Amino acid sequence: MKKILIGFIAIGLLTFVGCEKEDDTEITDDSSIQYGEGATDIDGNTYQSVIIGTQEWMVENLRTTNYSDGTPIPNVTVNTEWGNLSTGAWCHYDNDNQHEATYGKLYNWYAVETGKLCPTGWHVPTDAEWIVLTDYLTANGHSGAEGRALKSTSGWYSGGNGTDNYGFLGLPGGYRYGDGDFDYIGYDGNWWSSSQSQLYTNYAWNRYLDYYVDNVYSSYYNKKLGYSVRCLRD
Repeated sequence: MKKILIGFIAIGLLTFVGCEKEDDTEITDDSSIQYGEGATDIDGNTYQSVIIGTQEWMVENLRTTNYSDGTPIPNVTVNTEWGNLSTGAWCHYDNDNQHEATYGKLYNWYAVETGKLCPTGWHVPTDAEWIVLTDYLTANGHSGAEGRALKSTSGWYSGGNGTDNYGFLGLPGGYRYGDGDFDYIGYDGNWWSSSQSQLYTNYAWNRYLDYYVDNVYSSYYNKKLGYSVRCLRD
């Protein structure tokens, strides 16, 4: 449950940048956005991309149903089956495909672990590569509001919209718990890294944005959880 996740924050497994929140929401200045060449996954889905510092990020969450080598990724809808997995799987939020166009699919970390989830020439970013992103934002005028600079300018609950200064389009796609339940669409955006926790072998690092703060949160969670995935160009 959410309280369990917050517990991790309290014991120091959470790192974040900044703490203040401003009430006003600026409009994104599109002139500051540098678009990349984009990508196409093995299913034929196309993705826009943006250049942020030295990195090229997909603007959209991953939607593929197959690994880059053509192997199918199972769509697991039954809660008990999801909770018992130790191999890769995907789902839609609430098992409802109406969410795909906006939020993409949710994947457990076992799908990330294969190294074949992203299109050829792209990869799931490591924890260190996520740090490169947030460090760039800090150094370029967004100290204390790195998350706000990544959030979309609409779609977040209760005034939690961001400024989307670089076209990252961070959306609150929610997540799936290890027991198979879904939660926090509209409130949280959660993305896996490809880095496993060094303390707990059944945990991996992620990044998430929350509707009521401007920080980029970093922590590690159980590999069974279903999170969104953003790919980074090799």
